[in-house]
Amino acid sequence: YYYLPWVRLHAIKDYYDMLIWTEKYDKLKLNFNFVPSLLVQLEDYAKDAVDKHLELTLKPVSELTEEDKVYILKNFFNCNWSTMVEPYKRYNELLIQRGKKITDEELQRKIKYFNNQDWLDLQIWSNLVWFDPYWQKVDNEIKSLFEKERNYTEEDKHIMVKKQRMVCEQIPKKLNELQQQNKIEISVSAFYHPILPILCDPAKAKISNPNVVLPRNYVSLIEDAEQQIKLAKELYEKLFSISPKGFWPSEGSVSNDIIPLLDKYGIKWFATDEEILRKSINMMTKTYPQREVIYKHYQVEIGNNRPIYVVFRDREISDNIGFVYQRWNHIDAVKDIERKLTEIYNKVYSNNNNDDALVTIILDGENCWEFYPNDGENFLSELYKMLTEHKLFETVLISDFISSHTKTDKLTTLWPGSWINANYNIWIGHPEDNTAWEYLYNTRKFLVEYLNQNPNVSEEIKHLCQQEIYITEGSDWYWWFGDEHYTSYSDIFDFLFRQNLKNVYIFLGEKSPQFLDLPIKKIVSLTEIQLPSGLISPKIDGEVSSYFEWSLSGKVLPLTSSMHQTTKVFSCIYFGFSTEDIYLRMDYNKTETDIQNIIVSIFFFVEKEE
Repeated sequence: YYYLPWVRLHAIKDYYDMLIWTEKYDKLKLNFNFVPSLLVQLEDYAKDAVDKHLELTLKPVSELTEEDKVYILKNFFNCNWSTMVEPYKRYNELLIQRGKKITDEELQRKIKYFNNQDWLDLQIWSNLVWFDPYWQKVDNEIKSLFEKERNYTEEDKHIMVKKQRMVCEQIPKKLNELQQQNKIEISVSAFYHPILPILCDPAKAKISNPNVVLPRNYVSLIEDAEQQIKLAKELYEKLFSISPKGFWPSEGSVSNDIIPLLDKYGIKWFATDEEILRKSINMMTKTYPQREVIYKHYQVEIGNNRPIYVVFRDREISDNIGFVYQRWNHIDAVKDIERKLTEIYNKVYSNNNNDDALVTIILDGENCWEFYPNDGENFLSELYKMLTEHKLFETVLISDFISSHTKTDKLTTLWPGSWINANYNIWIGHPEDNTAWEYLYNTRKFLVEYLNQNPNVSEEIKHLCQQEIYITEGSDWYWWFGDEHYTSYSDIFDFLFRQNLKNVYIFLGEKSPQFLDLPIKKIVSLTEIQLPSGLISPKIDGEVSSYFEWSLSGKVLPLTSSMHQTTKVFSCIYFGFSTEDIYLRMDYNKTETDIQNIIVSIFFFVEKEE
């Protein structure tokens, strides 16, 4: 059972269709990195795994409780509205019916405006829009569901979910097939996507940021780092019948400590960000090089016995594809990439005795496409057409390129950092990050001591406990702790992180310590403001006499994760005006018991005329 649906939904939207582009363009070669724990989840979904979204999708409408319906209204529109809701008439109708700006209390009231058919249609559409356009072209049943638009049946839901499981099953098979055809290369990350350098030596974070505050009583978990690599290699060999050559360290995070580990498990190359290279060269030579040094591969000599190479991500092109070009016309975007690549050719290839220039473009293969029209199909089609037809460019598999270019410059040290600002600040240093690490260190210390004192613990229980530790070493937990990123699911991530650690005690038949009951994530207060849409003239009687009294007013909505709802004084502030008066309405949280002692001060600011 999974709490969140993202692996399943991205499987039908991204993981498969990103692969089949190589079948549309003969000369196209692409490199894909898969995290082993993701592949395990795909296997689970191919069988019978469920998540809460899927559970409530399959639940017959007649059996939905009021709590179910509130959850559906709150969570079944969680996608990019401009590309995944508004283009579909029925789905957009349901969103408008719910309301685009809405509080949790209003969700409760909105339930009565939805009939059984509305719920059925919403169950379908919240899944259907995640199917990539590719599936409408090749699968008649998916195409028919899109064309049907409304008045879906319970049977339609089961047809749709069966298709989802089919896609999840096909992804590893398609990966294997295309790699055997030498159309793609599959690299791998450590099993549960940990920041390996932090596991090996948290103190390395002080090199890239001398001001970082480290967790109390931090320890090296280099043996865990090795196990995460070992487990990744074993699963890769099980699925693809060969050993991995390439490795993407989670979040591009590298340090000298990880090189001997990669060497031990036969890794031939790895990748990281361009700034890591420039800072590494600066450490070696005391000079900061020009950016053009990133357009080649390097051999690392840092305690490894076999040759290991590293390639460096072009930050500008990669980030533009991930974050910028989604707002451009797709033809203009591809022309911009062509212009940038041509500039690199002129600067590097032409001025470097005609040695091949390697431009490495690395980005998240899933999240950006929902912000592109048509799931990025127009952009990718134009991009791959340009790359395969251009006389100056050739797409290559990284291992193929390295094997034909074995002589290159060497690196004898690596700057410790990640693809984000060449440091580890996202994952360590913030009080929430450090608290999470301390919870992990304490639980792991307990496990080691318990196993030493109880040698008769079964291998199965040991394995279960160790897996829980490895899971909580994953980078995504620490991505959401701290104030750098916000998600409405932060309370769920917090709960799951602590629950995984609690499971260690549960598996051993021990009571978990009280600190694991204490949430790590503190209050995140983001304010959303909706401006008035017309004049209002409400009756001031302490009650909402009519929905229309305040329907045209503006709103100030303090947004926090649901875990912290009870700590907010106001659930919503309404404001508006008539031709004569200004109106303010402050709705208190029902859970706030001592409202008589709350003092509200209102300040009016008038801009001084020049």
